[in-house]
Amino acid sequence: MRRGQRFTPVRLRRWLESGRGTGFGANYQPWHQVTRADPGSRGRSHLINGRLSRQHHLLSDGEEEAFGFATMLPGLSDLREQHPLSTEDRIGDDVAVACLAGSPWIEGTLSIASALGFKHPTVHKAGDCEPWRFSTDLVLHLDTPSGSSEVIAVSVKQSDELKRQRTLELLQIEREYWARQGVTWILLTEQLYPKDVGLSIRAGLSWTLGQPQALAAHLNLCAALAPAFDGRTLGDVLTLIEQRCVVSQEAAQAIFWQSVWRGDTPINLAMSVRPGATFEMLSATSFWQQNPIAARRSAWTL
Repeated sequence: MRRGQRFTPVRLRRWLESGRGTGFGANYQPWHQVTRADPGSRGRSHLINGRLSRQHHLLSDGEEEAFGFATMLPGLSDLREQHPLSTEDRIGDDVAVACLAGSPWIEGTLSIASALGFKHPTVHKAGDCEPWRFSTDLVLHLDTPSGSSEVIAVSVKQSDELKRQRTLELLQIEREYWARQGVTWILLTEQLYPKDVGLSIRAGLSWTLGQPQALAAHLNLCAALAPAFDGRTLGDVLTLIEQRCVVSQEAAQAIFWQSVWRGDTPINLAMSVRPGATFEMLSATSFWQQNPIAARRSAWTL
């Protein structure tokens, strides 16, 4: 927590008035942000430049890995991190979500907490009081091949946090909020995927979002070469891409990882990303099963 920065009723109202938590695409403003003026997160924060022409504000390593998994999803058209939940019952202004629910009406967290018999959290200072505004770590909008839309809400927690009864109560309020809008809610913990998969995702992010988009011809050539990667080292694979595409090794890294992100080069993500490690190629089905969001796996069991 940054010294001197605390959540207060005035701060929450100021964020609401400034438009935080609103907008789509490049115009979206996250509710919680990685700035000097914001209270700090308990985890290690990250600012990542995405392809939505804005920076994404992620508050932990777990959120960074979830963000990586999310950016791999086919048809991803929008990604909103630190998405605030309405405290009051209201008419919703999120058209994509309202269409899923079949009604623009949104039940707020105050009503849901009351219905579940849980105390709604509040923020106090000097006699002033404001209901705490829940936020969901990632809200994803997907365009499906059939032309319909899907919204997925993802919350990220460490598994140890789920031992606390109060944490489970707050998560149940969040889950119910999305369920009443017809939205799939996923609780993501580090136990849903191997640690090495998370490390590979974080390593690949810098080459998929931190680099220019590779040429389609180079990505297609990488996909065609993919069967030959089995049993080869990362260094050998990059040399092969470098030679066949006639590019620098840095560009070969970007081509390789961007092809992996699309699922065209389905590697075992649990392998080491060191240059001397050898690749194991997987079937498309097995590859996507490594991604807990793509597989719709959730740690929520209640």
